[in-house]
Amino acid sequence: MQAHRNLAVYITVILLSPLIFSAEPVDFFATASSSEDANMIKMTTDLFFAQFQAVDGYTVHDRRNEQYSRSTETANIAFYAEIQEDAEGGWICTLNAIRSGGKQNVSSTKKYDTYYKILLDAKPSLENLLRNLSGNIDIPQASQQSEKNMQPVSLAAEEMLDTIAGTWEGESLIEKILILRGGRGFVIFKNGASMNVSVTVDGSTIRIRQNGKPNASFFPELPRSQALKGAAEAGPIEWNMTLYGNTLSGTKTTLVADKKAESGVSPGRIDVTWTKR
Repeated sequence: MQAHRNLAVYITVILLSPLIFSAEPVDFFATASSSEDANMIKMTTDLFFAQFQAVDGYTVHDRRNEQYSRSTETANIAFYAEIQEDAEGGWICTLNAIRSGGKQNVSSTKKYDTYYKILLDAKPSLENLLRNLSGNIDIPQASQQSEKNMQPVSLAAEEMLDTIAGTWEGESLIEKILILRGGRGFVIFKNGASMNVSVTVDGSTIRIRQNGKPNASFFPELPRSQALKGAAEAGPIEWNMTLYGNTLSGTKTTLVADKKAESGVSPGRIDVTWTKR
């Protein structure tokens, strides 16, 4: 019996060893920024770190307490982000990946009109950077879908509710979205908050709307002080989505950072995409 167990362990190790040893080590460094909002920068750094850990094929080493420079010693891929405010009130985010010895450097820079959009774009931006680092051509996600899946799905309301029932994901600070067949659902945030929502169908538009009182925890992308001020007078969060195959795509109406507003936030719309698990 012991011999059989040892053989099973040996076979398991042999099967898993290619997966274990094929993972590329990455040193994840601190974000470079001159912004005075240290809490926001830290939150973004932690988000990128969590997203990187979830990517297959990489082993991530935490060096968030160190700033990367050319003299930094590492035999691994070095990763760090740069986040700066621009003169127009927006944000510029650059992701950098450097192979050991400077053999290959890859960077990606994007400009965002609100800080919130950096958080929403964290996962696809990171995945795009890693595709470029591995030498794969970046193909826009939409072009990878079949023509059939790019056509909006139009069904009767009851049939649509049955079709979209299930578990969805897609926003970086939301753990999952549960849609039930009866026109109800729940949004579970990664900070532990839970939001009840109603789900209605109007033609090809699927409207998912917050039920109940506003809660600062529903705005995890905002600094806590701003979320508390804004939540007191905020309207319900609402998603207006269209079904494309197994993807829900559309806009989310919520609070976004606004330097011109007295409270620091104002209602705004952002683009979102969910995929079904």
